[in-house]
Amino acid sequence: MKITREADYALRIIAMLADENRQIEAKAIAEKNDIPYRFTLKILRKIVQAGIIKSYRGVNGGYVLNKKPSEITLKDVIETIDGKIAINKCMENPESCKNNGICKVQRKLYKVQKVLADEMSKITFQDVLEGK
Repeated sequence: MKITREADYALRIIAMLADENRQIEAKAIAEKNDIPYRFTLKILRKIVQAGIIKSYRGVNGGYVLNKKPSEITLKDVIETIDGKIAINKCMENPESCKNNGICKVQRKLYKVQKVLADEMSKITFQDVLEGK
């Protein structure tokens, strides 16, 4: 599995907001993380819609976490941006795989995918802040 650049940026944005623990403007988020401004806005929209962060409009507007860092996992953020974690096409949509249910490789890959998703759901941004 390879996460997208967009998901990687989203992880960095959440880590920054967790670390700063204050409201930050989109422009400052983009500059500090070296992310193109328009791309930053696109990512911020997605994570606001998911309820992970809140946005405030106006002169004093900006973005802040909507949950405690201990309540946000790597899996939450990655799946918000990239969709369900899947290590290959068959895992993404098993019904579309003609070998679904009979493929021995698929069964093993499913186990790997489950371990990966489970581990990502255990790692919170509090862990990230504490360097765990």
